Amino acid sequence: MPFVNNWTALGAGAPVIALLLGLSVVATAIVLLQLWQWRGVRLRPPVWVDAAVTDWKKGESPDARAHLAGQQDPLSMALLSGMAASPRGEPGEAFREAFERQGTASLLQLRYGLRTLEVIGQLAPLIGLFGTVLGMIDAFQALEAAQGPVDPGALSGGIWTALITTAAGLALAIPCVLIFNLLEQRVVRLAHAMDELLSRTLYPGAVDDTP
Repeated sequence: MPFVNNWTALGAGAPVIALLLGLSVVATAIVLLQLWQWRGVRLRPPVWVDAAVTDWKKGESPDARAHLAGQQDPLSMALLSGMAASPRGEPGEAFREAFERQGTASLLQLRYGLRTLEVIGQLAPLIGLFGTVLGMIDAFQALEAAQGPVDPGALSGGIWTALITTAAGLALAIPCVLIFNLLEQRVVRLAHAMDELLSRTLYPGAVDDTP
C-alpha cells in the first residue's frame, strides 16, 4: 500500500509527523471555536448603546434595558450588567464593578484557546526540526552500515525524507502564529472599546469620539 510504504519511509520522523498531525487537529478545533465565539461580536458600541445609556441616566431603567434585551455582544452585556447593579442611573462604583466584571468574563472567554494556539505555533517548528535531526541520524547510520561505496541517491533520499518533518512543522506553525496575532489584536481592540464605553458612561464628554 502506498500510504504504508510512504509512512515507513519516514523512519524515525513518522512519530513526529503523527504528533504534528495531532497538534494540527487541536489547532483546527481552536480556530473553529474562535470563529463561533466571535460571531456577532462588535468592536465598537452598536447604535442602541447610546439610546440605552441616555434612558438609563434619565432613570428610565426598563426602557434602557429594553434597548439591550437579547443582545449577546460583549459591549451590550457589560453595559446591561452595570445598569442592573445601578438601576437608578447613578454611574458609580457599583456600575463600574459590574461592568468590568462582565467585560473581563467576556474577554477571558474570547481568549480561550489562544494561548494554546500560540504555543503550538512556537513548538511546531522545533518539533519538525527534531524530526529532521532524527531522520538525518537514521540516514547516516544506514550509510555507515552499508557495505561498499556510498550511494549518493540513497543519501539524498534520506535527507529529503528527513526534511519533510521540518516542512510539516513550518506548515503548521505559520497559520497558527498568523491567526493567533489576528485574534489577539481583535481582543485588544474590544478591550479598548470597553474602556472607552465605560469612560463615556461614567464621565460624559471625557472621551472624544471624533476621528
